[in-house]
Amino acid sequence: MKTKIFMTVLGAGALLLVQNAGAFILANNSEHDITGIYTAAPDSPDWGKNLIKGKHLGSRQSCNLALEVSSDRFDLLIETRSGKKQEFHDYPAGTRQITLKTGGESFFSVK
Repeated sequence: MKTKIFMTVLGAGALLLVQNAGAFILANNSEHDITGIYTAAPDSPDWGKNLIKGKHLGSRQSCNLALEVSSDRFDLLIETRSGKKQEFHDYPAGTRQITLKTGGESFFSVK
């Protein structure tokens, strides 16, 4: 059973959240401009749509994103302005913030 919950996120308006999914903050603490952010369930071959299509997330900036995966875990694909792609794997669906660091590392915080 999927339960829909409506939540207001500062500066982002109302986001539709699905059970085992939600919203999270992506903080770019790397030196790269990000032009593509994609999420997918770990077993999915499809990354889905670019969550920031037509925009970019600069170095030392952050944004609120709606997680579109109805799984208990998710993967993240980041694409930089230069076309470089980096995959990050196995975040729990309750993740509240993911911080990307230079060198391809990341860390996250959960609810």
